[in-house]
Amino acid sequence: MKQTKVAFILLALCVGSGYLIISSADAQAPPLTPVVVSKVEEQKVQKPVTLVGAAEPNTRSIIASEIAGLVEKFPAQEGDYVKKGDVLAEFQTRPLLIRLREAKAAKSEAWARLELARKNFARFQELYKKGVTSAQQLQSMESDEKAWSAEMSQLQAQIDRYEYDLARSKIIAPFNGYVTRQYTEVGQWIAEGGSVVELIDVDTVEIKVDLPERYINQVRINEKVILNFDALPKVAVEGRIISIVPQAEKEARTFPVKVEVANKDHVIKSGMVARVSFLIGEPALVKLVPKDAIVENGGSKFLYVVNNGTAQPMPVSTGIAYNDLIEVIGPVETGQLVVIRGNERLQPGQPVKIVNQDGLPKES
Repeated sequence: MKQTKVAFILLALCVGSGYLIISSADAQAPPLTPVVVSKVEEQKVQKPVTLVGAAEPNTRSIIASEIAGLVEKFPAQEGDYVKKGDVLAEFQTRPLLIRLREAKAAKSEAWARLELARKNFARFQELYKKGVTSAQQLQSMESDEKAWSAEMSQLQAQIDRYEYDLARSKIIAPFNGYVTRQYTEVGQWIAEGGSVVELIDVDTVEIKVDLPERYINQVRINEKVILNFDALPKVAVEGRIISIVPQAEKEARTFPVKVEVANKDHVIKSGMVARVSFLIGEPALVKLVPKDAIVENGGSKFLYVVNNGTAQPMPVSTGIAYNDLIEVIGPVETGQLVVIRGNERLQPGQPVKIVNQDGLPKES
């Protein structure tokens, strides 16, 4: 009976040890990382001619004051986004209101004087007809009426001017835009025509580039171009040619070309370096991958190629963007599988499980 118990205990220990060994081996096996892949394509596309320019706002204006005045309020600050009709600055209006009241009081007095002069002139006309008064006295009454009538007109002009100045004592934004510079402060006197703020509208931006003479006959107004920005490495936008100046720079033999880009979300800032790609080069075969396949690290670019169930990094450089694809230059081959989802957490040689393939059947 004791021998049976001992044998049973030894068997249980062996089984337990075996389970632990198996479990330990399983624990050491690296887990498969799920990834989404796509094939490297080869297409014939038109090589672009890329030129460098700078983004400029569609509208840039230095907002000036129509009247002279002392700044009492100045809500607009550099960097603020303002809408058309917003107040940029307010002048002190008390002196204007005093002058307006004075002018209105003077007009009331002048009106009374004019009414009296009209009555006197009418009375003297009747007396002159009866021969009771002289022509000289009649002319004096007529001159008096005309003088007070002119005085009324002059005072009304003053009132109109003061009311106009009061309406212009608030400097209003003439369009939507950003305040990029302020020229005054609260308590500062601004002369008539003085600068208040600089305002820019970046709902659309313009880029001017100098196109070499050999390409000028290959571009047209309203043609599409592709733009990339150094400060926005993941942004590629479409623009259109809005202007071709038919006068070359004498020394460089280049023609100024303007491109317009919609910028409703205001991602593109004024002054950003822009690279404008004109699709006017010779067609060429290039290798393309989805843009999400490119991984950047420390200024270098690479992608992960799936070989025998593992992810291997491959250094590449990028070229032209074509829709949602981008040209890759390097040892990558057409038809290879590259990781487009899950590549941000991969390590070289890491085992992967393809869970979905772009354009390929899903693995079970």
